[in-house]
Amino acid sequence: MPEKIGHSIDGIEEYDNPIPAWLMWLLYVSIAIAVAYLVLYPGFWKGATGWNQATMYEREIKEASLKYASAGGTADLSAIINDPTAIARGQEIFAQNCMPCHGADATGGIGPNLTDNTWLYGGTPEEVVHTITNGTEKGMPTWKSQLGPKKIADVASYVLSLGRAR
Repeated sequence: MPEKIGHSIDGIEEYDNPIPAWLMWLLYVSIAIAVAYLVLYPGFWKGATGWNQATMYEREIKEASLKYASAGGTADLSAIINDPTAIARGQEIFAQNCMPCHGADATGGIGPNLTDNTWLYGGTPEEVVHTITNGTEKGMPTWKSQLGPKKIADVASYVLSLGRAR
């Protein structure tokens, strides 16, 4: 039986019990894991494995770009802006989806005129694609799920060709 410490309060006596062995082993194992982690991974120094967040981020970005490049994304928007076949495909898509608001000749109606040089939401190719993809707060719907990135790029090339024609 463990020894009593020697004082008593309200009839309660305190014993000098040792810490359980399983709890001490848990402490030692936790310290060993922490030391091994600090040796292998960056903490106070570069780490033995060479791993860091920046290289992990870059690797994930490369993997994602390879994965989604094959999903039909537009790799080079500037290449299809002047492509006559992309403009022709965009004209067909425009006639099917955009004509009710922007008119058959794209001079406006419910939606704004797309043939002049005044752009409400920016006239750069990236801004036109963004507007078609995400819509606007003034009533243009989002076309991301209905058209997809390739058709949106074709429509953007057609819309941008309208302003150059005049």
